[in-house]
Amino acid sequence: MYKIFKTSHGYLYPALKRNPKCLTPISYLHNSTKPLDPDSRPGFVFNELEELESSKSTNQDAQRSSETKETSNLIGPSKGFESKVQISHLWPEWVELMECLIKRGYFNADGNPFNKQNEELGSKEANCIRTACLNFGRDRYSLIRYFSRKDIQMVVGCGCPSIDRKVVNSGKRLRAHLDIDEGNVCSSCSLRGNCERAFVKPCEDEGGRTVDVMRILLTYGLDPITAAVENKPCLNKVVKEAVRRLLKQIVEYSTKEPDSDP
Repeated sequence: MYKIFKTSHGYLYPALKRNPKCLTPISYLHNSTKPLDPDSRPGFVFNELEELESSKSTNQDAQRSSETKETSNLIGPSKGFESKVQISHLWPEWVELMECLIKRGYFNADGNPFNKQNEELGSKEANCIRTACLNFGRDRYSLIRYFSRKDIQMVVGCGCPSIDRKVVNSGKRLRAHLDIDEGNVCSSCSLRGNCERAFVKPCEDEGGRTVDVMRILLTYGLDPITAAVENKPCLNKVVKEAVRRLLKQIVEYSTKEPDSDP
C-alpha cells in the first residue's frame, strides 16, 4: 500500500479526504480475529500520506540548499559594502584591498569600476584598478618594511609574471632588495627568450619599493580579467598563497601609520 501511495498519492489524496472509509490498512488483513475499527482506518491512511508529503518537502529543501552552495564560488563584498559596490574575486584578500582603496578615495565616483551596473570587468576597469593600486603604493612607499621578506622572495624568486617592462623592472628591483641572484632566476624563467631585459641587473641605487610589490601583486590579481600572467609556471599554489598573504599584509599595515610615511 505504501508503494502505491508513493507514486499516486497526489491523485488519490483528495478522494480519500472525501471518502476515507474506502481503504483498510493492510495490517488488519493479516489478523482476521482482530475486529476492525472503522474510525482507525482513515487516521492510518492519512498518517501515511502526511509522512510522504513531509519526506518530499525535506528532500526538495536539501536539494535547494546544495544548489545554493555550489553557486557561491566567488567572494563578494564584505559587510557594509553590499549596498554601494559589487566586488567579486576568487581571493577575499583582493576584495579587502579594493575596499581599502575605495575607503581611501583612490576610486572617484565616476571611475569606480565596482558600481553595480557594471556586470563584468574589462580592460578599462582593469586599468582603473591598476592606477589606484600603483598610486596607493607610491603614497605609502615605506610600507614595504612591514611585508614578509619570505613571501616577497617566493613571489619574485620564480621569475617575473610577465615581460611587461615595468613589471620586469619591479621584479628585478625586489630581487636585488632581497639579494636574490638575478642570473639564476633568469636562467630558469620560461620567458627569458622573449624578455629584452633578461640577465640585466638593476642599477645599484634602485631599491625595492612598495609600488614594486604592488605592481607584481596586481599582475596576479588582475589575471582572471586580463590574463596578465604570461609566466604560467608562476601560477602555482605556493606563489598564489604568498601573493594572498602579501595582499592581506598591505591592508593590515596600511592602517598602522595612516598618511604618516616618513
